[in-house]
Amino acid sequence: MGKALKDFKIVVYGLGPIGMEILKKCEEHLRGKVIGAVDIDPAKIGKDIGELTGLEQRGIRVVSSIKEVEIQGDYPHIAIHATGSNLQTVRPQIKELVDNGYSVVSTCEQLSYPWHRYPKLSKEIDTYASEKGVTVIGTGVNPGYVMDTLVLSLTSVLSDISSIRVTRRVDVKKRRLPLQKKVGVGMTEEEFNNLATEGKIGHVGLEESLRLLAAGLDFDLESVKNSINPKVTDQPLSLPHFDVKAGEVIGLHQVSKASTKDGRNIELDLVMATSVNESEDAIEIDGDMKQRLVIPGGIFGDSATASIIINTTKIVALEVKPGLQTMKDIRLTRNIHL
Repeated sequence: MGKALKDFKIVVYGLGPIGMEILKKCEEHLRGKVIGAVDIDPAKIGKDIGELTGLEQRGIRVVSSIKEVEIQGDYPHIAIHATGSNLQTVRPQIKELVDNGYSVVSTCEQLSYPWHRYPKLSKEIDTYASEKGVTVIGTGVNPGYVMDTLVLSLTSVLSDISSIRVTRRVDVKKRRLPLQKKVGVGMTEEEFNNLATEGKIGHVGLEESLRLLAAGLDFDLESVKNSINPKVTDQPLSLPHFDVKAGEVIGLHQVSKASTKDGRNIELDLVMATSVNESEDAIEIDGDMKQRLVIPGGIFGDSATASIIINTTKIVALEVKPGLQTMKDIRLTRNIHL
């Protein structure tokens, strides 16, 4: 098992903020596993990955196409894909990676459990990856861990479950600018609500977490309800990236709820705002016994996303399961020491 795990290679596909964090962690902790990096940014193409990460030169330059990366040896090659949240948008990229012989571990939120939102596309990806003998999986901190996989693990000590409630409170003052924009910081309430109606703002993947959790527990869902509302400040705020006026948006409150035909309930409650003074993740499960797990300070999404992506890559390398997989389908993700 150890030998099989050591023989794999990685290409990092997409070098935005998360992709760069992944590349740096790969270079720090999986030295020699990265054989390529792909991005469309002219400012990055041609640069050595060591220059981009602030580490030593590696003789590996960023290219604009996966076709420019040479497969090395007869062992698993895995593309860590970090370009977008919408599965329909990134589908051609995933297909090209699969075509070129790569399993795919992606940060695409909608890929974490795409079977409900995109049943036809999910079947297409599953069939295609199966035919090529590679794994395709989407994961991350949320979706991928806090509100789904971690919860599934906690149910191991229960014989019956009546309700599950997961809350995540995120202080976005400490997070990257793209995330602050994604939750509406600095917008008017009207702008936020208009974008929310069009499905163009908010955290992507909350319902995917809920459905992954339900599928992992074999819950037969009867109804699913989603809501998203802005958090508004009553006083002006000066933030690192924004000067927010009184009455403008400082984040969001997003909820996904489900009930089963036999009366069980799941609720995922997410607040991402500058008004959150202390981040926290909490899981409460009721059944034949009660489980409550609180993570003070919460799991910091940016760096933790890079870690879970890399650790999932190790699991995929350990056992390539052909087809479209989810976190409930593969071995327990963990930090296997190399």
